[in-house]
Amino acid sequence: MEQIHDSGKRCLSILSSDENEELYSKSNSLNFEAGELIIKKGTPVNNIYFLKSGIVELSLNEAPHRQILNLLFDGEFIGINCVFSTAQYRFSARALTNCSIELLDKETFTKLLKANSTLSMAFIQYISWVNEGFLNWQMKLKEKNSAGALAFLISEFQKNFDSNSFEIPLTRQEMARIIGFSKESVLKNLADFRKEGLIDSNGKSITIIDASRLEEIAKYG
Repeated sequence: MEQIHDSGKRCLSILSSDENEELYSKSNSLNFEAGELIIKKGTPVNNIYFLKSGIVELSLNEAPHRQILNLLFDGEFIGINCVFSTAQYRFSARALTNCSIELLDKETFTKLLKANSTLSMAFIQYISWVNEGFLNWQMKLKEKNSAGALAFLISEFQKNFDSNSFEIPLTRQEMARIIGFSKESVLKNLADFRKEGLIDSNGKSITIIDASRLEEIAKYG
């Protein structure tokens, strides 16, 4: 079966040992604390940011009630859909948790894309997946009520952690801001989910008990 390149990490796994060495010999490792700005909207696109660990929030602006475009998890490129299409980043990226990032040299990466057709095709597939993810995130949140939006957010964490038990490293206020509803609605819906036997929660720890029902609310709520 053909591999689906739906993450930056899977694309990079195509590199040979020599190509890998060439890419990382010209890279730099950076660390950001939770809340730090990684990329400011309008910054020139000179490098490629690869998220080794942590969670990053993409937003259209830096206003107190900034509009969230997407969340990125381990193994993704940050702002990759701007790297080869514009001279500047069209959105900001901020660390939601402590993040470890590899700053890759754009020219070296471009050279590898030109020389490795398998990498190029995988990268095209990945870019398409990234753009679809942007659209899905926006469309799914905008058309949902507060319960559906919260269920969608919990499901996104479950999918990316690949476990029914995980920790959402966000305050209730941050969760509310991301899904575009009030903190009170988040608290009420979490209480309802627990009462209905969908989840168990203790602080930031979440255990999904009835994944199918939660997914139904995320889809139709």
